[in-house]
Amino acid sequence: MLQWKVAHGSKSSTPAIRVKHVDSIEHVTDFSSAADHTLSLKKFQEMNLPITIPSEKPIAGMDLPEKSVFEEEFDFTAIDAKDVDAEDKRWKFKGPWLAGMTEGEFNNYLKKQVRNRRLEFRQFLRERLAVEMTQSAQENAMDKGEVDTSPAVKASDITDEQLTDYLRKLRQDRAVLYNMVGQFLDLAPIQPASPLAILGALSPDSGRVMKTGNPYAKEGPPITHPSGGISYLRTASYLENHPVYGPQKTHSPIKSRILSPRNQTMGSFTPKLGVGGFVGDIPSGFTAFNMKSISGRTRELIPGLNDFDPEAPGGSKVLIQANAAKIDSQGKIILKLGEAREETTLVAKEMVGEAAIFGQKPQEVEEAPAPQSYRKLSGFGTRVMGNSQTYGLNSPSEKSDTS
Repeated sequence: MLQWKVAHGSKSSTPAIRVKHVDSIEHVTDFSSAADHTLSLKKFQEMNLPITIPSEKPIAGMDLPEKSVFEEEFDFTAIDAKDVDAEDKRWKFKGPWLAGMTEGEFNNYLKKQVRNRRLEFRQFLRERLAVEMTQSAQENAMDKGEVDTSPAVKASDITDEQLTDYLRKLRQDRAVLYNMVGQFLDLAPIQPASPLAILGALSPDSGRVMKTGNPYAKEGPPITHPSGGISYLRTASYLENHPVYGPQKTHSPIKSRILSPRNQTMGSFTPKLGVGGFVGDIPSGFTAFNMKSISGRTRELIPGLNDFDPEAPGGSKVLIQANAAKIDSQGKIILKLGEAREETTLVAKEMVGEAAIFGQKPQEVEEAPAPQSYRKLSGFGTRVMGNSQTYGLNSPSEKSDTS
């Protein structure tokens, strides 16, 4: 009822509230405006970005595709006893992420939730030892060419001496012991993925290494669903149909504001862009956002990227391509931005009346002069000038003269 009154009786364009207390000690319902959250959510959903899982740095230059958080191999919380490998890719665990805890939090966790479960852990080890002994007996029978007719070993059949010897063996192998403790307490993984994990069962000591297939092992699992409820798109593979030019190769670029330029006088800093109310880094790689020189020629720089432009109304702006987004363990939205193509930029500017290209005659583009290069001859320091067409050799006219 309160929301209906606010929606129909308020003059605000965003009649949304954030309830803080319901029937508090003062017998009131404390609430405040939720326009900031509502507008941020609306602007983000207008960008039509899928939420992807955190990805590791590509191995040996491999550019692996992004995977959605709604894929079946990642979007689950219950563990199937038959599917052991899927356990590493969960995003929700009963236990904490130890790497993100302070010393006081860790000691408190040990005191209240770990020390009083020693008997349960010993029973857990008995069950694991019983399974290992059963498997070992079956393997020995297969090696001898016999059929194992002995009954399966039960946890109640394990004696205290056998359990003590098993504990001593585990203490000598920290990797296996850590895996068992993690399974018992259902701890989130800590160790980041190893480059050898891509080999799977072919990796050296695959049965003894720690499992590192969880995408949240490096920065920790999220506190909510990995999508955060801000986007339910599974992929960005869809086409935009222009009313005149038809289907477009890429999505429409988004206008971003340069929040902090790269100030050359104060030092080299990474510029920050504001996109739909969220802060993101400039596109990496060989783009116009990075100062690179191509054989002596410098690419055209973006206005306001290196130094603050006080004359630009509302700040310097630039069109970028928003590809995807992800949410880290702290709830921060990280955008994956790219450089917008020149054709896409012209079409986007024409839609808002900043450019006119429809009906215009195609203009002849003057070919830029090829960069000069040098080639060393067999002589002492003699150089011959050339370009990309002559490859440093003499032109046909020069060849005829010399002949």
